[in-house]
Amino acid sequence: MSIVPLYVPINEIDKYFYNRTEDIKKIAYYLNSLEIGISQSLLIRGVRGVGKTFLLQKLKQDSKKNFLVSYIDISRIVGIDDTQLTAQSVLLELLDEMNNTIYDKINDGKKITFLLKKLIDKLKIKDFSFSKGTYIAEIPIPATEDNYKKISKFVMEYPQKVVENIDGIDGFIIIIDEFQMLKKLENPESFFWLLRSYSQFQSNVSYVMSGSISQTSDAIEMLNGATGAFGGRMIQINIDPFTKQETKSYFNDRFPEITFTDDGFNRFYEYTKGIPMYINSFYNALSSHETYDEDLIDYIFLNNMDQILVMWIRIWGTLNKYEKRIICAMLNREDISWSELERKLDMSPATLTKYIKTLQDKGIIKYFDGNYNFEDLMLKTWLNHEKERTGVYPM
Repeated sequence: MSIVPLYVPINEIDKYFYNRTEDIKKIAYYLNSLEIGISQSLLIRGVRGVGKTFLLQKLKQDSKKNFLVSYIDISRIVGIDDTQLTAQSVLLELLDEMNNTIYDKINDGKKITFLLKKLIDKLKIKDFSFSKGTYIAEIPIPATEDNYKKISKFVMEYPQKVVENIDGIDGFIIIIDEFQMLKKLENPESFFWLLRSYSQFQSNVSYVMSGSISQTSDAIEMLNGATGAFGGRMIQINIDPFTKQETKSYFNDRFPEITFTDDGFNRFYEYTKGIPMYINSFYNALSSHETYDEDLIDYIFLNNMDQILVMWIRIWGTLNKYEKRIICAMLNREDISWSELERKLDMSPATLTKYIKTLQDKGIIKYFDGNYNFEDLMLKTWLNHEKERTGVYPM
């Protein structure tokens, strides 16, 4: 047996990619309309660990030769920059990635790419004497406190201009992963409207937004709700977990050395719910020398929970005390209302509302029919196990 990585290296996508053929076809169908000058904006969501990022990287890798595809992960920008996330930092990161995409795809000898690179490299230099009225390729660079307007205009117009000026390129696809973290911006709604204001007039640029986020999060409402920037115009595609049959086929194809009884496989699927992250981490705890029935699967899960649920353990460590208290207050309930949470917790209404929203944005809890419950019950399972094992919830 070999160990399956939980986070697949970008250069080994084909080695570990499985299934998702229909999802790829569906996404490609909408994006290929760029060839005839019709841009489509997509919103891709699914539970954490279902494989959205992996799928998007596969899409980028296998894109048509006449398309440019740039990918940015907002969580990475947040992780690198320990200061307040700004719209300008996001735009400059996007500019950098678009520039890299061009040079990976286009012949370096072409004059247009040389000129674009020269322009972008100069624009990114941080040591400009802004107060002295610096010019770049006849584009004036304003004072630091005023330059967002011109930088945003330049970056947002850039992908369409690239398509118009480079022969053989028919479309530019911009993938923004973990888009819900844009809520950390001082004015996220303004940023979403910025995207919309330019994209609606661009016929060769498509935006693909993706995130592990509750359907009821107000980040989705800001982006694509009835009153949001895109006003429901983004095509929403949900990436679902594997069905039981798909999970069985996955094992038969990738891990044929593992043997289950029927009830053992049913229990395995009950635990993993067809989510690839759980399937792979659970597999790493199995042996080719056993036949797994229901009782043995229970034993393996309970004794390897930290390994199998490592994703949630890592996420739990990033939550603040308010978020953890809200989650712990929900653990012994199927669902719970806002007013019940307020009675159970010593928090002001404003604080409670704020952190309920952040938990929705992180895809941890969801709102349905007047109550809150868990988006993924695995976190609840792990926390209750820790309480049973140690007597307290991990805080």
